[in-house]
Amino acid sequence: MIYLQKLSEERFNDLLLYSEQRLQHLAHVQIWKGNGTESDPFIVGNANILGQAILLKNSSLHISFINCNFDHAQFEGCQNILLDNCTFGKLVLRKCKKFKIDKSYMTDLSFSRTKDVLFKNSIILNVSTKFRIKQIFLKGCQINNSFLDYILKKNCSGLYSKIKEFITSIIIILCIFNSYRLIFLYYFLNSSEIINLLSFIGIIIALVIFLLLSLLYESIVKKKHPKIKILSST
Repeated sequence: MIYLQKLSEERFNDLLLYSEQRLQHLAHVQIWKGNGTESDPFIVGNANILGQAILLKNSSLHISFINCNFDHAQFEGCQNILLDNCTFGKLVLRKCKKFKIDKSYMTDLSFSRTKDVLFKNSIILNVSTKFRIKQIFLKGCQINNSFLDYILKKNCSGLYSKIKEFITSIIIILCIFNSYRLIFLYYFLNSSEIINLLSFIGIIIALVIFLLLSLLYESIVKKKHPKIKILSST
């Protein structure tokens, strides 16, 4: 057990540090269930085998943490992690992706440069975000309102951009079309009434398109984030 003793002595800002290689070795020594693959992930059923304050770095192993309680758990450059029915005093995700967090309780949650994370049936009290995050999905969670607003904005930023680009393109097309139409009708037909009528129709069409896109946005948001409960600020 000399290896484990050295491992326990190696710390990073008072966190026990684990790399992918050390996790594989620990799984072999302690005979964890699974082999770290997608079809047969490692099972960590007790946080005590790793410590109450841990840092996992640069791991692509498939690991399921089940019924674990951590004072502080930090993941950097990790993916393929499942946190099921776990409790965290503080949970930090940096440069992570492909995380699933189900039926868990987080007093403090911190994100940075993270994407593709699914929260289900979990409680999140306090949240801080830094740098780029995207594809963060919430289902059946209890969270604070500011976090929900932030996540919806980040997740749908691509849709916002597409809407803006589409509306801008429509406006440009209408402007070009109306320019030629105005020249033709005014100089050749001398009909100002037709010009006014067509301009009004153009505005109505643009308005209808904008409203349809807004309804599409709302339907997408509701499908991705159903049954969200807003935590009281008190």
